[in-house]
Amino acid sequence: MKATGTFFLVVGPSGAGKDSLIDGARASLDDDYVFARRVITRPGGSAGEDHEGVTEAEFARRQRRGEFLVTWDAHDLRYGLPMSLMRELERGRNVVANGSRGVVADLAARLPRFVVILVTAPQEVLAQRISARGRESGDQVARRVARAGVSMPPEVACITVSNDSTLEAGMARFVEALQSGTSASATRQPASRANLMAKLRGEPLDEAAYVAVLQDAIAGRYTEAELTDFLIAATRTLTDAEVVALARARTAFTPRIDWDEPLVVDKHSMGGVPGSRITLVVVPIVAAYGLAMPKTSSRAITSAAGTADAMETIARVDLTHEDVRRCVAQARACIAWNGRLNHSVIDDVMNAITRPLRLDSRRWSVASILSKKFTAGATHVIVDLPFGPQAKLATRADAEALGALFEHVGKGLGLHVRALVTDGSHPIGRGIGPALEVRDVRLVLDNDPAAPADLREKALRFAGEIIAFDPRVGCAEQGMRIAAALLHEGKAKAAFDRIAAAQGIRSRPVAPGTHTRIVAATTRGQVTAIEGLQISGVARAAGAPRAAGAGIDLLCTVGAQVAPGQPLYRIHADSAAALEAAAALVRVGGECHQAVRIDPD
Repeated sequence: MKATGTFFLVVGPSGAGKDSLIDGARASLDDDYVFARRVITRPGGSAGEDHEGVTEAEFARRQRRGEFLVTWDAHDLRYGLPMSLMRELERGRNVVANGSRGVVADLAARLPRFVVILVTAPQEVLAQRISARGRESGDQVARRVARAGVSMPPEVACITVSNDSTLEAGMARFVEALQSGTSASATRQPASRANLMAKLRGEPLDEAAYVAVLQDAIAGRYTEAELTDFLIAATRTLTDAEVVALARARTAFTPRIDWDEPLVVDKHSMGGVPGSRITLVVVPIVAAYGLAMPKTSSRAITSAAGTADAMETIARVDLTHEDVRRCVAQARACIAWNGRLNHSVIDDVMNAITRPLRLDSRRWSVASILSKKFTAGATHVIVDLPFGPQAKLATRADAEALGALFEHVGKGLGLHVRALVTDGSHPIGRGIGPALEVRDVRLVLDNDPAAPADLREKALRFAGEIIAFDPRVGCAEQGMRIAAALLHEGKAKAAFDRIAAAQGIRSRPVAPGTHTRIVAATTRGQVTAIEGLQISGVARAAGAPRAAGAGIDLLCTVGAQVAPGQPLYRIHADSAAALEAAAALVRVGGECHQAVRIDPD
């Protein structure tokens, strides 16, 4: 008896060319393949595929009588595949049907041999094809291109076909996928293995290939060793065009948020600078100006505080998507933890490999960062690229090169990205640790004369650049003047209070730890450096960021003259034991734990 045939469900975004590929395959394949004729509540003879047109009432009647294998709704129409296709499968014939991602799980659970063919193409190609059909234009085309489909269940075999070239090339790939998909191995081996092997050979991959590899990686179809080899190869040969392709591929796994706003702004920093909590000043200034800024931020991994850790000393940060929308409606902005909002399974898989191996994943990070900004609905993004001996970017040249890549990839995603290179050679502000950094932020927002000048100046620079995204402003200098006025007039402080209230103010804000100890100079001379890694290490030994009140209060600045016994910094901790642990680290480290370097006179 002949084996059951394979059911191929062809899916893909509007404009991918599914109908053209199916028509080409129908003309070139033999009788072992049956091409399904869909039933649609659209008149027969309409432009597009050859289908059976029925009324809504007739469709509903057939559905009640069990005449459909599966049905779905899309674009105000109803679609159905006839139950008669099951008889073709039983005869050993392979069925090819144009379908919807929304029915994949249902069909996979009911059919013994089931393969999804995912047809893809770059976004600009999709837009051109949709426009050429003449049924949609302008914003309608943009919305169709931005729409992301339902992700594939991990247990479903999926073969990706890139239809980004000529019709002949696309048809050849499509027919090859149908022929290879009938083998038993199609349901056991990752369909993207050929893409992975190409990368191991140093060949560039396109968007569709990255979609396929990432999908199989998320589904657990590759071993850790295979993914490790893939990532090592990618860090060596990832071209600028591939970073764009990778960023676009990542957007296929998360639907984009539509804010219905002409400008939705965001900010990202590559980090590595202790203190520098400018986001908590920038966001309220921008909100006071009136731009929408749904800011999502990270917690600390190796530093003494992340933006989310700092904001959490004042208000809730574990917001849902509904909370974020409400906060933006009420206060024009939020400062939320990104772990709940744009957590990425892709990053979980990749970080588990790249971090232990200490792979240089900056180019991967650009794709990750900007794909998240895109799916969060941002239209304009500013990126802070600090450089310095202990920063993540060692030199200005490193920072400028990465900035150019950020702007190039942003353009490829349809985002306006502005990258700024900044000095990361020393801490910004005086506090290092969540509560201490928020103390500095409040001093700036209060226009207190004791506010750290460097924190204020850097925040105003970035707020001015963001405000200048508004075409009515014209230039960053005018944006900075507007930002300074909003800060001086107290409007930024009022906006910060609205944001905190919308997120949910803590009943008792966290204060700096009350267990303190001064670390003083042991020699006379000039402070030549405050080493970020070492000073953050002392703050973490004191308990930061887990103990939000712990950290370091800097009492000196680079360039200052100091005498023996003069305070250099104060350690804050929430307990005597934590304070002693930090103090012990300073003692073991020798001269001021090498955190504050002094050139003797």
